[in-house]
Formats: sequence, structure tokens, C-alpha cells
Amino acid sequence: MATPLVAGCAAVTRQFLMSRSPTSPGAALVKAMLINGAKQMIGQYAPAEAGAPPDNSQGFERIDLAATVGPYNQGTTVVWKDENTALETGQTEEMQQAVVAGQTLKVTLVWTDPAGEALQNDLDLIVTTPDGQELHGNMAPGAAAFDRSNNVEQINVPISTAGQAKIAVRAFRTLAPQPYALVVRVS
Repeated sequence: MATPLVAGCAAVTRQFLMSRSPTSPGAALVKAMLINGAKQMIGQYAPAEAGAPPDNSQGFERIDLAATVGPYNQGTTVVWKDENTALETGQTEEMQQAVVAGQTLKVTLVWTDPAGEALQNDLDLIVTTPDGQELHGNMAPGAAAFDRSNNVEQINVPISTAGQAKIAVRAFRTLAPQPYALVVRVS
């Protein structure tokens, strides 16, 4: 029953995005919104058998349509970018997001990769918290490595210091200019 549930949630998410934009949302943005609004699965065992997402048990967590399309709780901010620009190898796009201590910053990057046996275009998600911690998409905190095999990257980090978080999308390797979708949630 997961497939019809996700299909229905994707249709509702697309309609939500269309009601807030004059253009039709791209598939990457719909996917990014669904993944960004997802909640961690809680199992029946203590400690939970599912580790930190993404993992083989829950992927990027369980879809939560109410969290994806709102209404958002007071203090929750969700902003998105829908494939407006395309990056070539070595290019970086950055944005700032205001955060307050005690909030959680969840950033999801998705791009539609060209067909091939492996990842054709490789983008990196990099978040620098106000206290200077640099995080890489899908990697454990403090890791210097980057994810080189997925076209979805996410960072979910509790904020300990108020200020501006820097969010960067960098094109590590592209065969052609690669557009992307980005969703940023602060709650």
C-alpha cells in the first residue's frame, strides 16, 4: 500500500505548490518537499532498530503529508527553490537562513539525474551552522567525505547557536548543466 499512498501524497503536494506559484512545480521539487516533510519511523524496540536516516530500513523516513503541506506550526518556516538555475562543474550557489537556538534545520536537495548506470551529475549539499560546524548531505556530523552515489541529499541538524546558517549547493561533477530543487525547513 506504500505506492498508492505516496502517489496520492505527491498529487496533493503538487497541487499545494501550484497554488503558491505561477508555474508548474518540477518533479524534483515535489520529491524534495515529500522527503523534507517526512518523519522518522519509530519501531517497537528500544533502542529503535532504525538508525539515523537515510538507512536501509526507512530511507529518508516516513511521508507525513500534514508536515509537508501544512498548516505549519507557529515558528516553522519552509522555503523552496525549484530548478531555477543549473550548475556546472565547480559552480556553487549559496543562501542564508536565519535560525534560533533550539530549532532544527532540515535541508533537502534533489535533482533529476540523466539516465545511466551510475550517478551522472553529482551535486553536494553543504550546511554551515552559526557555530561554524560544516555538514555534508547524507553524511555523519564531522565527516569530511561527500555522498557520491545519490541524487537526494539531506541534512537535519539541531541548532545550538542563533544566527545565520549558510546553505550551499556545489556541482562536484556534471556532464551538462544540472538544475536542482532545494527545500529548507526551520522548526
